[in-house]
Amino acid sequence: MPARCRLLTATLLLLSLFSTGPAQTTLQKTGNGITSLATKPLSPVQARERIRMMHDVYETTLLAMHRHYFVSGKEKVIPSRAMEDVFYRMNKRWGIKARWLAVSAQAMNIDHKPRDAFEKAAARALAMGKPSHEETRQGTYRRAGPIVLFANCIRCHTSRRRKPVAGLILSVPIKMTD
Repeated sequence: MPARCRLLTATLLLLSLFSTGPAQTTLQKTGNGITSLATKPLSPVQARERIRMMHDVYETTLLAMHRHYFVSGKEKVIPSRAMEDVFYRMNKRWGIKARWLAVSAQAMNIDHKPRDAFEKAAARALAMGKPSHEETRQGTYRRAGPIVLFANCIRCHTSRRRKPVAGLILSVPIKMTD
């Protein structure tokens, strides 16, 4: 699978975990080393919201891929830049903010370096191999998850680590309960 497809798939998986209710997923190993994050049954309202959001993610990703990779004569952009089109639309339509995080590989963009205490802690946690780092603060839930860099990525993101990691931070407004 090409690196840009793995990157898009990882991003879509992370975005799909957001729902209108509490996280209700079950982890189980399936064939080919894939871990299933199948959700437990959702309420009709939760299911409708999740499906609408995922439709937007898939549609926007498809449009971004075509806009950046299948226009003859147009210079290709790197996959992480193409995904920023998806980030933009998901923020405008769903209030979900996303940003790349430099973890244990060379940052290709200085904007991807950790900015605040949460992001610095997330970069450390992901570099140590933790599956995620999260916080709820001031009406916002933030989660950082790893994006493993494969051979095609490492050509640019040089690293001495065996399995260099980048990160993706997603944040969404939440209701604060009393």
